[in-house]
Amino acid sequence: MNRLRTMVGWAVLGAALVATVGCAPKYVKGTRIEYSPQKQALADVVERYRIAMEQRDVEGLRALASRDYYENGSTTTDPSDDYGFDGLERVFADLKNNVKEVRYSIDIKSIDILGEAATVDLEYTGQYLFTVGERDRWETVTDKNRLTLRREEGDWRILNGM
Repeated sequence: MNRLRTMVGWAVLGAALVATVGCAPKYVKGTRIEYSPQKQALADVVERYRIAMEQRDVEGLRALASRDYYENGSTTTDPSDDYGFDGLERVFADLKNNVKEVRYSIDIKSIDILGEAATVDLEYTGQYLFTVGERDRWETVTDKNRLTLRREEGDWRILNGM
């Protein structure tokens, strides 16, 4: 009889644990953002972007960018620093030719989806090794950013924020 009570006790405890785990919220990998397949897909794009930055993979970055890419240089009143998809080539050339190594971390803070468009708010830290004169030098940049994306031909592409 004691053995039966022990077995029943373990069964009740096991059922309670399964119920508790089954009700636990699911999050997008590496975040505290409630999971959905679309949000995970967007987080995966951001991770591909992070990896491409670290590897200085210009082709990978180019593949993530929308042909409608537009960057206003964080200034709304001065159009002289604005550029589109073609202007990304200068950014990519600087990354490939002037930066020797990149360490890049991203902490996604929010993902918002509205139909075929989305925004990803994030905080990043970038460490860049480059040569000034004849000396190698590390520079660290930490900031907040927003990536704006749009679904194009079934894939999410970055419209601005790279």
